[in-house]
Amino acid sequence: MSLSSQPMPVNLKLLVSVDLTTTGDDEKEPLLNGLDFLPDGRLVAVDNQNMKCIILNERLQRLGTPYKFKGSPFSVVWLSHDTLCVTFNDVVCLLSVSTDNTITLTRQIKTSSSFYSICCMSPYNMVVSTYDDPRPVRMISVDGVESDFDHFLTFPMKTYKVDESRCTYVQSKNTLVLTDRFAHTVYIYDTLKGTSRAVTNENIQEPRGACVGPGDTVLVCSKDKNSIVHLTIHGKILGTYPVDMKYPYSICMSKDGTKLVVSNNAICAKKLQLYKISQAMS
Repeated sequence: MSLSSQPMPVNLKLLVSVDLTTTGDDEKEPLLNGLDFLPDGRLVAVDNQNMKCIILNERLQRLGTPYKFKGSPFSVVWLSHDTLCVTFNDVVCLLSVSTDNTITLTRQIKTSSSFYSICCMSPYNMVVSTYDDPRPVRMISVDGVESDFDHFLTFPMKTYKVDESRCTYVQSKNTLVLTDRFAHTVYIYDTLKGTSRAVTNENIQEPRGACVGPGDTVLVCSKDKNSIVHLTIHGKILGTYPVDMKYPYSICMSKDGTKLVVSNNAICAKKLQLYKISQAMS
C-alpha cells in the first residue's frame, strides 16, 4: 500500500443546518432514524415518529410528497437503480423513487427476525442489525432470503434491545461494523479472515449510527460526546469531530464521498446537518 492510499484524517465543514420541527402533516417532532444518499445527490430520510419517507435536496429542503407508512420505520438504504430498502420490526419494504421524487411501494418482505439498521453488502444483499434476537447481525437478499454470517465470527454474546446496536459494511474490505451503544464499543469484523476487534476509546460514548467513510474508513456517531469518530477498519482512530448538535444519531456519506449528513435525537432540539468532507492537510 502506498502512503497516498493510507486512510487520512478529514476536515468537516458545515454547509447547511436545519431545525427539525413539526410541520403541517406531522403529528410528532420528527426523528430521522435512517438516512441515505441517492447517487444523484438527493437525500432519503425515514422519520420514525411520523412514519414516513422523505426526499431532500442539497439544501435539505423537501422534494415531492412524503411516503406514509403504516408503522414506524427504522432505517433506509439505497440499493441500486431507483430501489430503496426500509426496515420495520419484522418487515422489509422495497420502495422505488422516481426522478420527480415520487415514492412507490413495490414489495414487502416478512422476516423471521426483527431488523433495525440496514446497509448494503452487494447490489442484491443487505446486512442488518437485529433486536430481540441472539444473532446481532444477519443478512437478507433482495428476494427475502435470510442468512447468517459464518460461525467463526465471534459476535457479542448478548441479545440487543431495539436501538441498542447498529451496523454498517465496508464492501471493498469485506468488513462488518457493529456499534454497541451501552458497552461504548465499536466491533469490527473481517468477514473473510474471521478476525475481529473491539474498539473502545474515551471519545466513543454511546455509539449510535455508523457509515462507511472516505477511503474505506468508518464514521460513528458518539452520542454522549456530541461528535463523530473516524476510524480505520483496523480500529485506529483517525480523528474526532465535534458537531453542532446534541446527541448525534444517524449518519451517511454521499456516494461520491464529498458530503456527510448527520441527524440527532435531542428532545425539542432536533437538527439535520450537511457537511463537506475534505482531506485534512498533513
